[in-house]
Amino acid sequence: MTDYYGYRKKFAVLVPSTNTAVETEYHKMCPNGVVLATRACVIPPFNVQNEDDFVNMVKAIGAATEQGLRDALTCQPDHVIFGYSAETFWDGKERSDREFQRYNQIAQEVGGCNITFGAQAILDALACYPWVKRIGVISPYMPVGDNQVVKFLGDIGYEVVRIKGHCSDSPVTIAHEDFGKTRQLVREVDGDDVDLILQAGTNLYFVELAAQLEQELGKPVLAINALTFWHALRNNGIPDRVRGFGSLLAEH
Repeated sequence: MTDYYGYRKKFAVLVPSTNTAVETEYHKMCPNGVVLATRACVIPPFNVQNEDDFVNMVKAIGAATEQGLRDALTCQPDHVIFGYSAETFWDGKERSDREFQRYNQIAQEVGGCNITFGAQAILDALACYPWVKRIGVISPYMPVGDNQVVKFLGDIGYEVVRIKGHCSDSPVTIAHEDFGKTRQLVREVDGDDVDLILQAGTNLYFVELAAQLEQELGKPVLAINALTFWHALRNNGIPDRVRGFGSLLAEH
């Protein structure tokens, strides 16, 4: 027997408890026959006024991750998607790979399944655009978080030409940033010297805007929530081309 609505796959979606965007955007992109079970890594609604506050927020997510994963595995999913990104980039590729292996091993041992991790999903997604070398990045982060994105992308062979962040004042208010302000950040990082735009920060609504910007800019614009969901679908044998959320889901 299989899950009634998840007769193709059941995905557990692990998010910080302050996050609303991941589950909303995943449900918009979700094919028939796939069910999403959102579970939380519980963190406080931090007041983020400086870089130390941001680092403390990321550390809190990391500290809550293992228990959150074990809680998510109780629904016996086919796969677990980690619906956050900053903690997966932190300190570059070597640490990211180590953390991925740690959590994937827990998922395999406890639930007999694998995970999608933001950093590794970015690596796989960028491979779909083999001509891309130079990237413009936007995020909701403080500069210390942006620096971690630059380090990770450098570790995997990409140059970040420009990066701009919203500097959102809490993990909750990331989801309050409006499209007009986000569009302005994209304009600030774009240019003829940029092959692709990448957005980090999973509580920043962006998947539909990314699709619009691809048409306007004539280059790939990748939203973190679209690429992690794409990674989970493709690694679980679901080939559906999902329109309206950018070229990655529609063409790859």
